[in-house]
Amino acid sequence: MTIDAWQIRPNAPAVGTELGSIRDIADGAAREFSFGRGLNTWRMFVVRKAERVFGYVNQCPHYSLPLNHRSDEFLTRDGTRIICRQHLALFTIEDGSCVDGACDGRKLDVVPLSVVNDMIVVG
Repeated sequence: MTIDAWQIRPNAPAVGTELGSIRDIADGAAREFSFGRGLNTWRMFVVRKAERVFGYVNQCPHYSLPLNHRSDEFLTRDGTRIICRQHLALFTIEDGSCVDGACDGRKLDVVPLSVVNDMIVVG
């Protein structure tokens, strides 16, 4: 079994962790999930597009800061891209690739997700 970089961070959720129902995230919206507390809090977010979900570590590849300022605020106004509110970098929803801004050529760290019986599951 291959270990991805997100898995070795303190407080990262285990493969198989249920995050909740896909219905808890509106189509075209995002939601943040946190594990742990204090300085060791591990943060990720999920973007829903129809019946598909995309998960990423909530950390800008440019400067290792959270992408959002406000809870669950990860998308551009038109909902077509993920945006880093710190640096205004833009990323694709489907694979986290940077398409504009201070992170050129880099990607968000993917957290693989699946939907099983309406539940979003890590791994």
